[in-house]
Amino acid sequence: MRVWFFSGRQVLWWVFACLAFGIFLGTQGAAYLPTSARNSYTGISGRTIVIDAGHGGIDPGAVSSSGVLEKEVTLAIAKELESLLKRAAVYVVMVRQGDYDLADSSETNLLSRKRQDLSRRVKIAEEANADLYISIHANYFPGPRWYGAQTFYYEGSPAGRHLAETLQTELVRHLGPNNRLARPGDFRVLRDTTMPAAMVEVGFLSNPREAQLLSEPAYQQKVAAAIFAGLLRYYSQ
Repeated sequence: MRVWFFSGRQVLWWVFACLAFGIFLGTQGAAYLPTSARNSYTGISGRTIVIDAGHGGIDPGAVSSSGVLEKEVTLAIAKELESLLKRAAVYVVMVRQGDYDLADSSETNLLSRKRQDLSRRVKIAEEANADLYISIHANYFPGPRWYGAQTFYYEGSPAGRHLAETLQTELVRHLGPNNRLARPGDFRVLRDTTMPAAMVEVGFLSNPREAQLLSEPAYQQKVAAAIFAGLLRYYSQ
């Protein structure tokens, strides 16, 4: 066995190199977090937030030309957002944790099944007495030219509008510029919930480039971090 001997200078260099490498790993591990997320969680800690990954089970939602499924994109982003919120000591209620909807398995009529599914998503939020409700979806439009994340709120909810506008600001800031604004939308999960609620359309699966991005874990983390930044801003104002 060979025994190695080091001078004092070599030992000092080795300690410095290890320290520098450790700092690098530590900072890179949280690189996708927005700056504000690494400062203070005071306003959001202790809140109850419902994260609703749209679609699931027999309902895939939108499907890109390359086969990217909305239900998979929304669930992946929802889980990333859940992780970020839990770090901030938020009590997170996930509407779904896997590939399923919330309707009875015996329900075969698709319209009835969808109504039942949406009703139960709202019920989960109401029973949790949630502070906020965030519904995550991906957009689709005939033709590939449209792109960009956009948020929606129920027109009769000033708090929902403020939430959606705050989220939209951070989505544009972190995902790149687009001209989209938070808009009113008469969606059941926004209309029937009693807490501030917003729907986040994370991008267009009809746009090939955006569909590819939305299928990538790194970009899914980036989207979740943008939503998280919006939630922090909402509670800091």
